[in-house]
Amino acid sequence: MMQWIKKLFGIRCSEQITEELIERLPADKLCRKYIDGELASDMESEVFDSIMCAVELHAEVINGGFNQYYYNSGGERAQKAEDTFVKLGADRIADVVKRANDQYAANRDELQSVWDGTKEGFAHGYKEKLFDAFDDEYYALMRNDRQLYTMIGTYIKQHPQEFLTGMTE
Repeated sequence: MMQWIKKLFGIRCSEQITEELIERLPADKLCRKYIDGELASDMESEVFDSIMCAVELHAEVINGGFNQYYYNSGGERAQKAEDTFVKLGADRIADVVKRANDQYAANRDELQSVWDGTKEGFAHGYKEKLFDAFDDEYYALMRNDRQLYTMIGTYIKQHPQEFLTGMTE
């Protein structure tokens, strides 16, 4: 009952990340709890920031393609997202992101000049089909969110020392 009341009012008590918890939770659930802040972690840490770069890229690309990702982010964290996919062992995804990053870099000035906050400006990248091939490749490799969460959770399980916050018994 108390958990329900806490949830109703948005009160969270973060759970410590222990070896037991890392071993017990399925990889996708472990990741969700981690990125949702349900697990006590240093959200200012480099590893959390890196993981969130990949999560942010994934969310934008799944929702509207690489055009949307670069439009909304200016590509500020694109290299870090690419590096994170490498770190997660997702070399094929990292390759797609790298090539999309290169395409964005080659067209950045043009895109920035037309991305003026209008629907027409936003649609320019789609109209020019600048990222269509990368979108298709990404969608073929990453069909859903759970796939990404499993990948991240597996990394957490393989590198628990980067995530532990609680003492093991």
